[in-house]
Amino acid sequence: MMRILNPLRLVGTAALLVLAPAVELHAKESHARRGADPAAVKLILDTDMSGDCDDAGTLALLHALADRGECELLATIVNRADFTKASAAAVDAINTYYGRPNIPIGTDKVGPTALQRTSPYAAALRDEFPHDIVADDQAPDALAIYRKILADQPDASVTLCSVGAFSNLAELCRHEPELVRAKVQRLVVMGGEFPDSDRRETNVATHRDAAHFVAEHWPGEIIWHGYEIGDALITGAKLKQTPQKNPVRRAYELRRYRGRPSINGGQPSYDQAAALYAVRGSEPAFWETSSGGHVRVDAEGRTRWSTDPAGPHRYVKIVGPPQRLAAAIEALMIEPPAHLAKE
Repeated sequence: MMRILNPLRLVGTAALLVLAPAVELHAKESHARRGADPAAVKLILDTDMSGDCDDAGTLALLHALADRGECELLATIVNRADFTKASAAAVDAINTYYGRPNIPIGTDKVGPTALQRTSPYAAALRDEFPHDIVADDQAPDALAIYRKILADQPDASVTLCSVGAFSNLAELCRHEPELVRAKVQRLVVMGGEFPDSDRRETNVATHRDAAHFVAEHWPGEIIWHGYEIGDALITGAKLKQTPQKNPVRRAYELRRYRGRPSINGGQPSYDQAAALYAVRGSEPAFWETSSGGHVRVDAEGRTRWSTDPAGPHRYVKIVGPPQRLAAAIEALMIEPPAHLAKE
């Protein structure tokens, strides 16, 4: 089930730049039509839409926040490509369901392949739901999308939220450090475990060199959401309350957690927690943010914390019962798309 192909998604980098005025016009028209708050957080999501289905839940949460006028989703970038080459199509299917089919999507062409196995849900979302991405390797490069989107934004206005491998961030930091310094307000990442742990957390260890480069050279603030945050927040079972045409529901039906479909008992919300923080910041009811410091990535892919009041890094801890925060996350995940409510 496919829509007519969207030319923005299927062109090379040079053509993408030629189309920039049309992209800008569409974005302005979409923004005006939805009545988004001018103070909405301008957000780029960098996701590994392939393994855990919390990436799908994260997009559901962000679209709900966008419908509320709390954020503007500028682009969705894919890291850690899946063997099926369907990760970008899965992202596009979710964006389409939530009424934002023209959000720019870029893909990582040089980073690692997810976990050396196929996604349990990406190909199904590609095959069962409307979208117009053909394959990951035919989508625009992640770096090209980052360059275009960031260049078009006011200085110090963009929040980046990374919930996967660090390969795209490392490429952006390596090739465009001044663009990052000028345009990015802060980077929120799901990765590591804090303050210290012997765990080789997946997002860091999958592309250890990229994570090390970002931790050492990122020219701005980084807020770290460790493994321990999302592991305490079980969500997803209430997606049963949403329509079967919801691709996020389908992802949770197909991804198993502890021997059962995630939709039957939920699964950890590693990525949703980071995305919620990226939009709403350090809400005292939910979060405690550390003082400044530095995160080091060791040779084995483990994160090490050192306190430094002048340091650019911080990490986050949950305040209060995790179930309270999980309920807030899940309520956003199951919120109906605003455009469907108007039909």
